[in-house]
Amino acid sequence: MNTLPATTIRPSLSEEAFAAPLALVREGAPLIMVLGGAGTGKTTFLHALRRHGGGRQAFLAPTGVAALQLGGQTIHSFFGLPPRLVDPDQVKPRSPKRNLMKKLERLVIDEVSMVRADVLDAVDRCLRIARSDPAPFGGVQVVLVGDFLQLPPVVPTAEREILGHLGYEGPFAFDARVLREVEVARLPFTQVYRQTDEEFVAHLADLRMGRQMERAVAAINAASFREHRPGRVPVVLAPTNARVDAYNRRGLEGLAEAGRIFEGKSEGEFDLATDRLPVPETLVLKVGARVMAVRNDPEKQWVNGSVGTIIGLAPDRAFVRLDGAGVVEIERTSWERIRYDWDEATGQIAAKVVGTYSQLPLVPAWAVTVHKAQGLTLDDARIDFDSGTFAAGQAYVALSRARSLEGLSLARPLRASDIRIDRRVAAFTTAFEAAGRIGTTEPR
Repeated sequence: MNTLPATTIRPSLSEEAFAAPLALVREGAPLIMVLGGAGTGKTTFLHALRRHGGGRQAFLAPTGVAALQLGGQTIHSFFGLPPRLVDPDQVKPRSPKRNLMKKLERLVIDEVSMVRADVLDAVDRCLRIARSDPAPFGGVQVVLVGDFLQLPPVVPTAEREILGHLGYEGPFAFDARVLREVEVARLPFTQVYRQTDEEFVAHLADLRMGRQMERAVAAINAASFREHRPGRVPVVLAPTNARVDAYNRRGLEGLAEAGRIFEGKSEGEFDLATDRLPVPETLVLKVGARVMAVRNDPEKQWVNGSVGTIIGLAPDRAFVRLDGAGVVEIERTSWERIRYDWDEATGQIAAKVVGTYSQLPLVPAWAVTVHKAQGLTLDDARIDFDSGTFAAGQAYVALSRARSLEGLSLARPLRASDIRIDRRVAAFTTAFEAAGRIGTTEPR
């Protein structure tokens, strides 16, 4: 099994591994779903598609933080949708965006598990109207990427009832009306790259799908309900902000020095009062603090999720000893809010920077929420489910952050009640994986 330290920089999965999925995209299938569990290469596929997909594509995500990490725009801002439940039949595209929508050839939506059905139908209607084309999505190729068995859309009970009145069987993107009108090209990514222990991979797959859960829970408890392995300080993953804040507050208060305050700065269309920020506007750090990087380093000295301990602070940077590695200097960096526009000069869709937020790309890392940990790979993780999980897929997301069973520990035994599975989603995923195209079902 794998016991590499948390900050070991592994060679990234080669983009060549995605030749078959990229070829399917280039063939022009009108709607492609790329679905796969944790660590199956979806992010690398997105990078490959951005590099090799041409200049008339846009990358969108359902939340601001996901859009920042993707280097794209939110669905709502791109299409001018209100931040609430929408009746797709009443949606009209904004005039300034119509020309851009006419030029669009491909729309890529990441984290599709968090996209509500009404939102996807609103996207469809906007494109049909703007392009005067009755075909699904107005003839634009759409690529949906994610895992419906991870974190679901947030839909209060009252909104679920309204969705029912609008004719939706459920809130998920696969419940959208437009999907009944178009053949879906299925690309299941099933090869796991994050973990190499076949037994651990199998147990995680069972928990993801709700199969043989008693056996999987017993096996993970037997291996991981213990004190964390000696010589390593794990990141605690917990379901709630309150639990995480308590861990980080205790950790920071346990350090003697006063610390240093780093203030985030925004320019342009970046509203500090309402935007969900990747790093707090006011960040308090101390020597000895456990921190996690939340950006990849262009020079590849660290990655998003690298963990370490602060050994020195300066006005605009921190010196961090990465776990199992050397000392790195982490400077203030910027996140860009972009808006897609049509560039007549180049004949391509251009990503225009309309706002920036700068801050040290570090957060306290005694603990992080399961939600914020989605997408991360950790060599040392300790799971504290406290009184239990509250969302489908939450336990799977938490457990699958760990690269190995040796680097995973549990604050209390895992319970069957922690494993929340939406049976409709599990059935959809099972059928999806069974119907995936032979020869293009996973990167080789």
